[in-house]
Amino acid sequence: MIFSRFFKDTISGLFVGDAVDGKNAFNNIKVDYVLSRSLYSSAPADGSSYSSYALGNYAPKLYIDTLSSFIDIPEVSATSDIFTKDIQDFIQKNRASFLKLYRQTMIDGKHYVLIRIEENFLSNFEIKIKQIPLELVQEDLCEKTPDGFYSKFVYETVEKWKVGNIEEKATIQFTIEPNKETINITGKEPPAYKGVERESKTVFDFVPVFCIHNNKLVFMKDGIPEIASIVPFIKRYDATLKKLGKHIDNILDPKFKAKVAKPLQFLKYSFGLSDDDISKIERGELKLDITQFKAALLGVNEDINFVIQENNTEAGIKLLQLLHWIIIELTMPEYLYGTAMSTTNASVQEQSPVWVKKVEDRRGEWEEFYYWLVDMFYIAKVAIEGRDIYKIDGGYKSVKIKWKELNSKDDVRLMQALNSLVTSLNQLLELGLIAPQTAFNTIKTFIPINNDFQSEQEASTEWTRFRLELEAIQDRIRSGEADIGDAINELFAKKGELNNAD
Repeated sequence: MIFSRFFKDTISGLFVGDAVDGKNAFNNIKVDYVLSRSLYSSAPADGSSYSSYALGNYAPKLYIDTLSSFIDIPEVSATSDIFTKDIQDFIQKNRASFLKLYRQTMIDGKHYVLIRIEENFLSNFEIKIKQIPLELVQEDLCEKTPDGFYSKFVYETVEKWKVGNIEEKATIQFTIEPNKETINITGKEPPAYKGVERESKTVFDFVPVFCIHNNKLVFMKDGIPEIASIVPFIKRYDATLKKLGKHIDNILDPKFKAKVAKPLQFLKYSFGLSDDDISKIERGELKLDITQFKAALLGVNEDINFVIQENNTEAGIKLLQLLHWIIIELTMPEYLYGTAMSTTNASVQEQSPVWVKKVEDRRGEWEEFYYWLVDMFYIAKVAIEGRDIYKIDGGYKSVKIKWKELNSKDDVRLMQALNSLVTSLNQLLELGLIAPQTAFNTIKTFIPINNDFQSEQEASTEWTRFRLELEAIQDRIRSGEADIGDAINELFAKKGELNNAD
């Protein structure tokens, strides 16, 4: 367990391809999305080397899921209040789809989104968001405009079905062009495509496809998977833990060195073996179980010594802690993992602002997609309605995207500060230095309270009256003046009066 070996051994990651010096150095680099998906799902897919990462694979899924949840969905507004409501309802309705979109983009590094208008089972037209995995896209057949948008987009799927005991297969190619979608089938026609038009018109005079890149860099063709930076450390963690486990097994597995004149006789009587067992050991058919050692029956000049391997587990554990610390630093604060290890030696208060900045930066990367989505929604909505329904109250103008504010404060510290505030306000009230409404307005700036001061004061007065009546009933029960059943009925009656008054 030597630390220097960690830096000398070959490092591998999520990228494949031959590196070339100079301006084309990154042209041939591709993302190993199979490995990336395996690390996220913990599924050992064919063709991936997942087994070399399995024991260190505790971070990818939790990190990606947490980051996706923190990004969440934005609030969109425009001049038209009707449009603002419609687009916000659409985004909220598809929130689960957007979170899946975040996750898949972070896993693969690149993902595709297609906007379609589809007819539902009620014969109503709906705007649908379709996600297209990168392995289905036929980049060689796709065409782009000078500004980077698709003028022709092609992707393929493989359909499999059975006719009796015979498995049939067909390749379905979808070609999307301005105002047109085409379906080409290679092989037998799948049952699901019988009666489906091979060419259909669309309302879009462009290709409504957006390619999303995670951590997009100008010198790389593909995006970068979110876990790319930690993959080498995951692999090293796996290798170290395996070595540590093997080392511990060797320590726990007893070994001894024996100097005896008659080895077979020694084995027979010291391990309680039969003549048949001895014969099998000689032929290599039986392995000696040293844990069955009974007693050493030794002759003159014979000796036996147990061999104990030196315990170096502490060095291995320190290396695992170092690797864990690196993985934490490259992903998210340790408290978000729910672990109690203080590897980073940083408090929640210190880690939170860094995490908030990371989430805000990632949100900024998604704004281009959301502005595109808003445009697609407007165009599709006008096509469905047959007119611009948003002209009546200002039209589709001044679109703004706003994200929910993230709170980087430590919850414990926040509650302590709030408790100090309430205590201070109470003291000021008792001294007569401030009015109750002033205290109420001060607290309202820190705690969401829907009611105004008058309504809250009336409700508080009623609750105080009910609490005093409750205490009086409790005193009557303790003194024996009131039956507990009658007291409970009286209490609920008063509670009902209080609710009716509200």
